[in-house]
Amino acid sequence: MNFQNIVSLTGKLKHIGFNGSIGKRLLQHVCFKPSKFSLLERIIKDQDLLICSLFFERKGEEYVWSHYHVSLLVKMEFPDRVLHSVNVKELDFRMSQISWEVSEQCNGEFSLEDESTWQREKDIETIVSKLFQLSLSEEGKYFSECLKVKHWSGCTENSLTGNLNVLRSRFEISQRFYFVEGQEIALEEAYRFLLNRWMEKQQSLKRKPDANTKQEEEFVDSPSSGRKGRLHNKRKAKTKK
Repeated sequence: MNFQNIVSLTGKLKHIGFNGSIGKRLLQHVCFKPSKFSLLERIIKDQDLLICSLFFERKGEEYVWSHYHVSLLVKMEFPDRVLHSVNVKELDFRMSQISWEVSEQCNGEFSLEDESTWQREKDIETIVSKLFQLSLSEEGKYFSECLKVKHWSGCTENSLTGNLNVLRSRFEISQRFYFVEGQEIALEEAYRFLLNRWMEKQQSLKRKPDANTKQEEEFVDSPSSGRKGRLHNKRKAKTKK
């Protein structure tokens, strides 16, 4: 194993804004000597979410970092409303208290007879039941899907949660950034670039409203942060009797 190669890659990733602990994950992949592999990083920036996919490939005895793909999910805020006996804002808070990373490693003692050792799984089951209950109407389904995108994107397996890519595409802006020696795009630069694209998209949607965009999240300026994401209530469709 080319240890210096891993040290070099870790240093470059730290330089552009990634956590140094990524070196361990690099090591865990490189030891299998794959021809190529990718790492997924979930990063909170100013309460927004960045989902970064970093791509590596082997060239000779070394691995090189070719590019990374970044998706921006702007902060979502939910209304204090009750739908189908579920408080949307409260459910958002409960989901924020859960560690959604799926891991087969057990950090402590586990016993089926001791419920305290699997409290997290009980809480997840309750939350998933609430999400299902919330989705019994079109309006509730919209909020349920938004909650899944906010809390599950980039940290859970599709086999457990279903594929979120279709849902995410409604709320995210993404871009691929290539690695060029000496001209690397820092994570902060990528974030600002995507944030600007997001604001441009929102302005475009305001100029060309349609039935679909009225149901999407609407983002407005905030004096404190320059912008604030707020997920407004869906307009209720008018029905003819």
